Amino acid sequence: MRFAIVDDEPIILKQIPKLIKQFASDENIDTDCFQSAAEFLNRYSSQSYDALFFDIDMPEMSGFELAEHLRRNNDDVPIIYITARDDLIIQAFRYKAIGFVRKQYLNKELPFALTSILSEINKENDMIEVTETRAAGGRTHRIEINQIMYIENVRNNVNIYLIGRREIIVRSSITYFMKHKGFEHFTMINSGTIVNLSLIEMTEDKVCFSDGTELYISRRKIKDVRTAYLNNMRKVLI
Repeated sequence: MRFAIVDDEPIILKQIPKLIKQFASDENIDTDCFQSAAEFLNRYSSQSYDALFFDIDMPEMSGFELAEHLRRNNDDVPIIYITARDDLIIQAFRYKAIGFVRKQYLNKELPFALTSILSEINKENDMIEVTETRAAGGRTHRIEINQIMYIENVRNNVNIYLIGRREIIVRSSITYFMKHKGFEHFTMINSGTIVNLSLIEMTEDKVCFSDGTELYISRRKIKDVRTAYLNNMRKVLI
């Protein structure tokens, strides 16, 4: 595995790799350090990373702006934000943070962040095999569960909607997917639709995806969806 750390403070760029080696000694993790977003982006075009550590308060481009740049290119690599400011923790969720580490508590909070990262990386490897209906071609697909935006019942079939607006139609049921061990981070927004909590933002009565897709939540499900959404965010609080 390879992580990137972007922070304009040289002392932080020394501390975090050292702590990663200390707290994740059983994992083979390499780290690349960058003092600016521009330096990181120059390298990022030719190097892939399993996780990113972004300082929020940087000159020229903040960690939030850097994350926004990556998300616009459909890059969903896990991100841990680094800052000395507690007040930015809620804002971090807008940018699909996996965790939030305060600089003054690195020794205490980094282990939890690493656990969250490794859990997310392992989750990314969860696959499910589905077979299209005959009318759709009858092909069998192995898909990454974290690439599924939402699944909905349509007549006697189930439509699976993936990142990138790809759609797979299968003969199955919502219940089958909800019972699958890889779908713990999905929740039902109405009687026939489940959504990936890791890919949404929730408004008063809708869930919104980064590609502009919006789905309405049934009135009787709003409370349950809000609880599931907040619990999913709370898992990354440090």
